[in-house]
Amino acid sequence: MKKIKALSLIVFIATFVLILTGCSASKNDAKKSIHVTSSVNFYGEVAKNVLGKYGKVTSIINNPNIDPHDFNPASSDAKNVYQANLVIYNGLGYDSWAQKLLGSNKNVDSINVGSLMGKKTGDNPHIWYNVATMEKLANELAAKFAKLQPNHKKDFENNVKAYIDKLKVLNTQLADIKKNKINKPVAVSEPVFDYSLSNMGYTVSDKSFEEATEKDNDPSPKSIREIQNDIKDHKLAFFVYNKQVNSKTVTNLVKLAKQNNVPVVSVTETKPSDEPTYISWMQNQYKEIQAIQNKK
Repeated sequence: MKKIKALSLIVFIATFVLILTGCSASKNDAKKSIHVTSSVNFYGEVAKNVLGKYGKVTSIINNPNIDPHDFNPASSDAKNVYQANLVIYNGLGYDSWAQKLLGSNKNVDSINVGSLMGKKTGDNPHIWYNVATMEKLANELAAKFAKLQPNHKKDFENNVKAYIDKLKVLNTQLADIKKNKINKPVAVSEPVFDYSLSNMGYTVSDKSFEEATEKDNDPSPKSIREIQNDIKDHKLAFFVYNKQVNSKTVTNLVKLAKQNNVPVVSVTETKPSDEPTYISWMQNQYKEIQAIQNKK
């Protein structure tokens, strides 16, 4: 996917800093109400579950058609970051615009989810596809909120427990898939779903192909031929593609897979508008793989 144009963001931030200099908006009093700003809505959802009635959460990206890599924040987004008590962002180059906005106001506390998970720039940024990420984020949020409102520490801890209990359905589903997995590798259009695949026990056959598409490079003819041959020779358990991205090469591979009766799994990088929660989003994608395995 395309990465954000650094120059336009720098100009935007410089302009916004001037706006802040001239305005009189005061920071939110966390003792009365905690304000959280999240770069994307699936992290905002975790924050809402943990925070409960003791504040509000604003997610900057709610539209599933917006690519977080490309996103250009509006002045209202920058204001939300400025006035928040806590900001959540993915890191790992996924939402660099959020990190740059934070750089204009170092007094705002923040959680870099990538760093929280021990990842570094260059690692696969799609860490929300690992359920453990959401569990760890929930616990970190409870600790942060407890410092802002110590009197409600027990409430935050109870909220975390309740949320992690909800996530258990996903871990059960992953365990079932792993137990019944097909003993073949998987081809993918890009590394969006890789953390889930790893938790399912599957390996990716086409590392060079997915790395090229992730970096907005054209996959080499050799890597394309290898996937084509794997499809034709039925060496794959299934083919995973991100249906939110238009690519002639990937479209042709999906068509080839269907022609050769190789199952196709469609995933999305952002939560679809018809999915009410992160959990339902993950569940429905996992069900595609369970259906494939049940036919074997």
